[in-house]
Formats: sequence, C-alpha cells, structure tokens
Amino acid sequence: MKQTSPSQRSVTMEDVAREAGVSRALVSLVMRDSPKVSPAKRTAVLESAAALGYSPNRLASRLASHRTHTLGVLFLDLHNSVFADIHDGLSAGLAGSGNQVMVAVGSADPRTELEAVRSFVDLRVDGVILAGYTGTSEDLTAALRGTPGVVITRELEADGVDSVLTDDFRSGVLAVEHLYGLGHRRIAHVDISDWLPYTARREGYLHAMRQFGLEPQLVHSDMTERGGRAVMEQFLDSGAERPTAIFAHNDLTAIGVMEALAGRGLAVPGDVAIVGCDNIEFAASPLIGLTSIDQHARELGQVAARAMLDRIAGAAGPPATRKLEPALMARRSSDPAAWSPAPPPP
Repeated sequence: MKQTSPSQRSVTMEDVAREAGVSRALVSLVMRDSPKVSPAKRTAVLESAAALGYSPNRLASRLASHRTHTLGVLFLDLHNSVFADIHDGLSAGLAGSGNQVMVAVGSADPRTELEAVRSFVDLRVDGVILAGYTGTSEDLTAALRGTPGVVITRELEADGVDSVLTDDFRSGVLAVEHLYGLGHRRIAHVDISDWLPYTARREGYLHAMRQFGLEPQLVHSDMTERGGRAVMEQFLDSGAERPTAIFAHNDLTAIGVMEALAGRGLAVPGDVAIVGCDNIEFAASPLIGLTSIDQHARELGQVAARAMLDRIAGAAGPPATRKLEPALMARRSSDPAAWSPAPPPP
C-alpha cells in the first residue's frame, strides 16, 4: 500500500513529534503553552510544526479537556481611557496564564451587555470579566449560566460573581474634604444619570457636604467630555449662583466642565476649582493639570485577573469583594495659590 506523506494529508501531533524527535505528549504541552517545557525543546517543536505546516485544532483539544483557556471581557466604554488602563492591568495579570481574551464593548445598555455575556457563554469561555456593568445581578446570573464572573468598578451581589472596585463613597468624601480644606464652601457635583447604578461617588459627596454643614448642589450629565461641557454651559446660562468649586463624577466630565468655563472667560482654578475622578493619564498632562481621585485602574485590572484565575482553577467559596482605597492627586485645577475666598459679607 502506498503510504501518504504528511504533505498529502492533515499533519498530526505524531508527525511533529517524529520530526522534532520528541514525544507526542511533549508536543501537546507546547501547543497548550505549558510552562513545563524547556526553551530548547519548545523551539524544536515549533520549528518542526512550522516546517510541516501543522495547524493545531485548538478548540477541539480545549473542549476535550473541558476548558477553552479563553476569557470574555466586556468594557463599558472604550472612549474613556480608564477602561484602557483596566485593560492594561488585566493583560498584565493574565500574562503567562495561557488564556486568550475576547473583548466586547457595551454602551450603558444592559440589553447589549447581556447579549455579549450570553455570546461569551455560548462560545464556552472559562470566565467573563465585566468592567463597568450597568445591569442587574439577577440578569447577570442568568446570562452567565454558571460561568465564573468578575465585575470591575461595581460591587454586585450575584451568585458566582466576584467584585473588584475602588471605594467610590470614599472618593466623593475625599474630593469634598480637599476643596473644603482650601476654603471652598459652594461646592457643586456634576453627577451622572440617575438610572445608572454608580451612585457611591454622589453619596460620598452628599455625606461630606452634610458633615461640613454645606448645601449640596447637584447637576446631572452623562459620563462624557461633551456632556460635561453641555451641562456646564446650561448651568452658566441658568443664572444660578456659580459655585467656587466643582467635583465631577469622572475626569472626562471634568475636562468638559473646564472647556465650558474657559469658553465663558472663567479661569480654572482662579474662578472655579475642579476635581475629577479616575485619574486617567490625560488628567496629568501639563496642559490639563486636573486634580483627580485616583481609582488605581490598572491595579483593578490586575486584581480582577487574579480573582478570575483563582476561580477557573477551582477556588471555592462565596462571591468575594476586593475594594481598593482611592487617593487624591492634587494638581493645578485646584491650586489654592490661584484662588482665595471672597471676604465675608459686612
């Protein structure tokens, strides 16, 4: 019988093993990115595989082991660079784990988010990580169907879902404490839409304002630079008494507020001091100089990655919450040297 050469049929692991002079088991380890293989053996196997044109059926081998070594990651908004920082942390935390990542983007629409989660689960990912989820715990549990989940930036009480976040209530308190300590007494908060489940920064702001005996002033916006600019322009046109300081829900909104103030000839911080939240890289630019509450976004990603790897490795126990402590990063936008309180009325 005429023997078929590897070039005339599908190349198998046995062919690669024979070519490299190693066992089939070692070839399998190389194809699974196992750290147990020496660099020399790995190179020999990969070179032999390339020479023979071997293309492993990774999905089939992974399904056979009941693992796909694939994770689904959903980001709320890629226009906000805080999610890019979280992505960097996730990548660092997952490095060397042998897991591949599939990314989807939400839109502050729970229906879109849940559709993405269900798609991930249908593809048999080993776990789902959600950065900025806006839906309910019940809907997420149903969509995951037993797949491990980790939610970043929000504490969620859901079966099989761990939470990783920064203490947003404390963030709101820090912002008010900072501004109050500089002498500000009319401190407004540019909040987000009421329906979004991210109210802890507002609650921290309100708590600190009550503690200092100050009157809160809330205006609502979305989480974008454009929204911050628009709401500030509307506020300035309303004739309401202008605050001397503003705490914005996030840095993008704060930058939009700064743009609106500049457009009306108002100086930051000479006329109005500004504090944002997230501490995105752009906030530290010398052109912006935005005081911000650091959410440690990259660390959030790293912590979430470790939590997910623990779960897919079999870690038991109820859902866990890991909460980081925020930190104030003072910059030019609240510099006290450029602002002094008005004298008290006679």
